[in-house]
Amino acid sequence: MWDHVSGDILVVVHGPGRGREVPTGRTFFDRLRKTRPDVAAHFRFHQTGSAAPDLSAVSLVLFWLGDPLSIKYPECYAEAVAIANQARALSIPILNSPEALSHTAKAAQAAIWQHAGVPSAAAQIVRSKADVIAAVKKLDGPCILRSDVEHCQSQVTIVKDLEAARRLPVTQEFPAVALRMYDIRQEYRDAGAPVHSLYSEYHHKARAFVFRNSVRPSHLFFSNQLIVGLSNSLFAREQSSRRRMARACGYHRKLFKQLVDEDLRYFASDPPYKDVLVRAVAELGLDFAAVDYSIRPDGTPILWEANPYFHLPPGEQSVLSAERQAVRRVNESLDWFSLCIESATIRVMA
Repeated sequence: MWDHVSGDILVVVHGPGRGREVPTGRTFFDRLRKTRPDVAAHFRFHQTGSAAPDLSAVSLVLFWLGDPLSIKYPECYAEAVAIANQARALSIPILNSPEALSHTAKAAQAAIWQHAGVPSAAAQIVRSKADVIAAVKKLDGPCILRSDVEHCQSQVTIVKDLEAARRLPVTQEFPAVALRMYDIRQEYRDAGAPVHSLYSEYHHKARAFVFRNSVRPSHLFFSNQLIVGLSNSLFAREQSSRRRMARACGYHRKLFKQLVDEDLRYFASDPPYKDVLVRAVAELGLDFAAVDYSIRPDGTPILWEANPYFHLPPGEQSVLSAERQAVRRVNESLDWFSLCIESATIRVMA
């Protein structure tokens, strides 16, 4: 299937000590070498900090680098731009350009999406308590304070109103980004969703992978907390030995089945709003990213962030791996990503 590729696919990655590493790349290429060694033979890697690569035998350049690149890793950004410019001069196509990888700070991303009419949370940079008070007024509602450049959910503060903004502790770190907060669980309750629906009982966050015009659902987490992540998800709770023992004794089985069934259903779905996810990634200038969002009662999404340097470990390491069929799901996602890259090379040769 890859016979049409006349050259290599160059993957630009961080050199040792020059940027954080996520397991996704290694997971992907381990899978590729195992299932499609003929395809894996087309890939070669260039580490930032090493001599400039020779592009004479390259048909596609893919940048797999941390973001926002120009802010967090300026030296890698400068090197990546030089490689990208050389590729452009040779008419070699690029996936996830270094410039696009620099558009993903939360405030910049929010501004791009708001301007384009992508359903998302408005945001603004805050550098002091006074800025937070002004942001709560401007954004007309409760806000979430978090890092502008990190994808992790540590050091997140919820500011419910002006009084809470005035009571911010002196330990609050600045600069930060203030994001308009939306309680999607409350929206389900206000819309009259069944009392025992997962969406009206808990907060949720969905993730989907987007590669140009293609969308692949990844996972759906529920949590008791407004800001939903793996660490505070109900899946993480259900993985504990205490909860496993309780289920073995007949407790919590109904909830557990609901959670797993809804996660599996989402993974197998064809989201009716996928055009919104595709447009959101395209507006950032990216070719691929993981998009985190929530689904409102009317079935439309509200987007939280796009992450082009996403975390995807082997399925064996996923939360509740066996119960959620994570090995199969991760492998299918990796195979999908391989086909997407192949599609990009076909487009190159057309």
